[in-house]
Amino acid sequence: MKTLELTAYNRETVGKRNTKDLRGEDRVPGVVYTNGNAEHVYLDVIDLKPVIYTSDTYILHLNIDGKVTPAIVRGTDFHPVNEKLLHIEFLAVSDDKAVKVDLPLKMVGTPAGVTKGGKLAVILRKIRVKGVPSKLPEFMEVSVDGLDLGQTIKVQDVDFGDIQIETSPSAGIAAVEIPRALRSAASAASTTVGAGAAE
Repeated sequence: MKTLELTAYNRETVGKRNTKDLRGEDRVPGVVYTNGNAEHVYLDVIDLKPVIYTSDTYILHLNIDGKVTPAIVRGTDFHPVNEKLLHIEFLAVSDDKAVKVDLPLKMVGTPAGVTKGGKLAVILRKIRVKGVPSKLPEFMEVSVDGLDLGQTIKVQDVDFGDIQIETSPSAGIAAVEIPRALRSAASAASTTVGAGAAE
């Protein structure tokens, strides 16, 4: 997995007033959970943008007043109207304990159906896995070479090696859609053949 260092600061006081003041200063209040214990922190919103507005998944090295804690993002809260980041939760991780994270999926190859005029539709962009952080990859590859017109590749159809998959096996990953023009052409051809046979 990718790594990134972030600077966080301990919150000396908590409460609605303190939270409002932090947000007014373009800072985001948050919590770091370690073995059931909660540490209240805040971070500069500009530092969180590379972590939040991306499809990548990171192990974050949180530098909290000089102490570095490896962690992953566990949850976020956004304003319902302006989508401003309001709160963030982190989960401390270590290499002696497996965690569940969402890893990006990377489609590789050219589907057979696309060469026939179909369109590749990505259904699932991330997949939930469980493992020791240092042994998890940056992303999971999915070969779509054999995908034909109208076909869908599911989680259960892919060999992800030794990685433990937590996403439902029946979840669709990608499909090759048949464009309306292609369907119309096929229908017209079928009608023409049927008419010829009737004669």
